[in-house]
Amino acid sequence: MKKKLLALAVGAAIAAPVSALANAELYGRINLSVDHFDGKEAGVPGGIGYDEQSGTYQLNSNKSYFGVRGGADLTAGLRGFYQLEFGVNVDEGVTGDDLLFTRNSFVGIESGFGSVQAGRFDTPLRAMGASVDQFRDMRYADFANIVAGEWRADNIIQYSTPQIADMLTITVATVAPENDADVTGSGVDNNKLFDTFSVSAMFDMDGFYAGVAYDKNNYGTQVGNGLYLSDAYSDNINDVGVSSIGLGDSNDIYRVVAGMDMDALEVGLLLQQAEDNGSSDKNRSYLLSAGFELSDMIKLKAQYGQTDFRLQGTSNFSARQATIGADYMLGQQTKTYIYTTRQEVDGDRHFAVVGIGAEHRF
Repeated sequence: MKKKLLALAVGAAIAAPVSALANAELYGRINLSVDHFDGKEAGVPGGIGYDEQSGTYQLNSNKSYFGVRGGADLTAGLRGFYQLEFGVNVDEGVTGDDLLFTRNSFVGIESGFGSVQAGRFDTPLRAMGASVDQFRDMRYADFANIVAGEWRADNIIQYSTPQIADMLTITVATVAPENDADVTGSGVDNNKLFDTFSVSAMFDMDGFYAGVAYDKNNYGTQVGNGLYLSDAYSDNINDVGVSSIGLGDSNDIYRVVAGMDMDALEVGLLLQQAEDNGSSDKNRSYLLSAGFELSDMIKLKAQYGQTDFRLQGTSNFSARQATIGADYMLGQQTKTYIYTTRQEVDGDRHFAVVGIGAEHRF
C-alpha cells in the first residue's frame, strides 16, 4: 500500500509541471552557412572597409535562436500570451559577447478589442518589412545591410487592433521613457510616453498585401544595423552598417511595402525614406524581391536593393546589393540552400559572398 501511495505521489509530482507546460511550445531555428567572403579591407582606397579579411572562408550562425511561447484563457473573455526568445551563436563560444541575448520577448493579453504586449521586440515598422525579405536573417544577404531602421526596441509597449473587415490591422507602439530623458541613448529627449513611437497599417487580402509605417526617433543605427564597418570611410563613422551611413543616432523613418503571394510565385516591394533628426541628411531606399517554387522541394529566390545617400556637406553616393539563391527542402523542418550576394558602393565592389548552408526549425 505504501509503495502504491509513493508511486502515486511521484506520478503527481511529475504530472504537475507537465500540466503547467501543456500550453507552452518550444521552438527555434539553427541556421549555419559556410561562406566565402571577398571584400574591401580597412584602409583600401575607393570604398568602405570591413574588418574581416578578404578572401576568407567562414562558418556563420545566421541569427540562430530558440524560445518558448504559449498562452492561456483568462477571465472576462481575455487570453494571456507570452514569448521568451534568445539568440545564440552556435558556431562559437563566449568571446566577450553574451552567450545568450534577448530577441523578441514579451507578455500580453488579447481579446475582441485586439492585443496589448510589452517587452523587447521588433517595432511595427521592422515587422512589416519581414514579408518582402527573401533572405531575412542571413548575415551577408539580409536587407538590413542596405536599408536602415531595422530596430528591435527595448522597453516597448504595443497595441494591435483586431483585423478590421478581415483585411486591415493597425499597430501602435511606444518606447517607455523610464524616468530617463535620454533612455534611447540617442541624444534626443524621450521623457514623454510618445516621444519615441512606431505605427503601421497593414492590409492583407487573398494573397495581396500592402502596408505603411512610420517610426519617430528610431535609433536602430545606435545599436547597430546591418554589418559593422571599420572607420575607414570617415572619421565620424564607426561601427555602423552601410545602410546607416549619414544618419544620426535618432531618425524619422517612413516605409511602404507591397507584395503578392500567387501560389508558386512571390513578389515584394519596399520603399523607404530615413531622415536624421539633427541635420538634413537622409537615405532613400528601395527593395525588390521574388521567390518561385519550382516544386514542393525547390525554391528559387532573388533580391535587389539600393540606398541613395544625401549627406549634408558631402558628395552624394549610392549603395546597391543583389542576391540570388535556391532552397532545397529535405523535409518540413529542414532545408539546405545556396546563395551569392554582391554589394557595391558607387559601382565599386564592396563585398561579394558565395555561401552554402542548412537550416533546421523545431
